[in-house]
Amino acid sequence: MWFKNKNGWSGVMIPKLQFMERKDFLQQLGLTGAAIFTSYCLGGCTKDNSGGGGTPPPSNVDFTLNLADAANAALNNPGAFIYRNGIIVAKTLSGTFIAVSQACTHQGATVEFQANTNRLYCPVHGSLFQTNGTVVTGPASAPLKAYNTSLTGNNLRIFG
Repeated sequence: MWFKNKNGWSGVMIPKLQFMERKDFLQQLGLTGAAIFTSYCLGGCTKDNSGGGGTPPPSNVDFTLNLADAANAALNNPGAFIYRNGIIVAKTLSGTFIAVSQACTHQGATVEFQANTNRLYCPVHGSLFQTNGTVVTGPASAPLKAYNTSLTGNNLRIFG
């Protein structure tokens, strides 16, 4: 391409643009998408079953819940549960208290107490646990950590 400047006419060489064919573009896009998807899927896989998908369950636990406090009052009802300090505390339909780590040992999702079956359930992948934390069905393969409970008056102590 030629243009005029103060010194006269000058030429500039413009490089030829190279274009990608549509099929090459789509192929590259597909490979990139597949690579991103694969890394995302593999990142979710873990062999760590120590509790909480890499988060260890609470240790050296020793705290007391006053069941007269509004924040803990649900535990006065059979079948109810609350979460405190990384632990799910529940009152079974028979009236006993249980306490286990709240993080599923498969990938760390928060488990729920199902009073009608007297089990703990992980809503993410369907693992089931007995009230003492042992696995009933997976994919979780490691138990939830169980803690001791002791009721004195309105005070429920969780320890272990």
